[in-house]
Amino acid sequence: MPKNVTKAVIPAAGLGIRLRPLTSFTPKELLPVGGKPMIQYALEMYMAAGISEFCIIISPEKPQLKDFITGNWTPPAIPYEKDARFYKQLERCRIVFVTQSHPGGVADAVGMAKDFVGDEPFACIMPDCLLFSDRPHAQQLVQVFERYQKNVISTVFIRGADVKRFGNVGLLRTQRLDGESFLITSLSHKKPEPLTAMPGETIHKGFGGGIYLPEYFDLVEIVRALAKGEVDDVPIHQILIKQRKLLGVLLEGAAFDAGHPSGLRAAVHYAGRRTNSS
Repeated sequence: MPKNVTKAVIPAAGLGIRLRPLTSFTPKELLPVGGKPMIQYALEMYMAAGISEFCIIISPEKPQLKDFITGNWTPPAIPYEKDARFYKQLERCRIVFVTQSHPGGVADAVGMAKDFVGDEPFACIMPDCLLFSDRPHAQQLVQVFERYQKNVISTVFIRGADVKRFGNVGLLRTQRLDGESFLITSLSHKKPEPLTAMPGETIHKGFGGGIYLPEYFDLVEIVRALAKGEVDDVPIHQILIKQRKLLGVLLEGAAFDAGHPSGLRAAVHYAGRRTNSS
């Protein structure tokens, strides 16, 4: 019997290397966008989609992050005003923290949530992948997951100068299934050079995570056995693609890779305009 998606895994133990020196003293997830930290957007997005159980993978180097999520802080220890409505919503949720003692890659972090997830599907969207939309990011994924009961990841079309706001990973080839859904047939590795596009070219790429079946955790161990460094999630997606088990959903809204310097600046600008116009 199909199961509802009620659980989310939130990897938040990374070092934020792309955003240094901003992240030298402030965890990436607490950097401000539109007057509130990235992690608050992530939690609000999940809750708006009906997800109420969270396993948050944290680092011992970022105690402020746990303090913020638990509400165990007062300004100016963390430079925000407390949002009473946000914390009231969180009171209805179950939150589990798991510590990743040293950076081991996204898949290594997600793998630590195996016991939390159990035999249920789960959402895992990177907290620095911000989507401004009337339809919450997770909700768009859940709708496609419930339709097909397969692993599904977020995708976006990027055009022109917008490519400079995104990392160079997860370029896709796809076969359309319906108006918003695709079967993914290939997904590129991470590349060190910046993402580029020819004039007039549209790039289809993955965007920050998805909804996965529990088979994800078996694949983590397969990838771990082959990894020479960090255990990344790209090989997991590539295995699922070979098995024709990975779908993509084209997101509706304005997407920003806020873990990338240009993406963060663009997200701050966009969120500021939304705030000023509301």
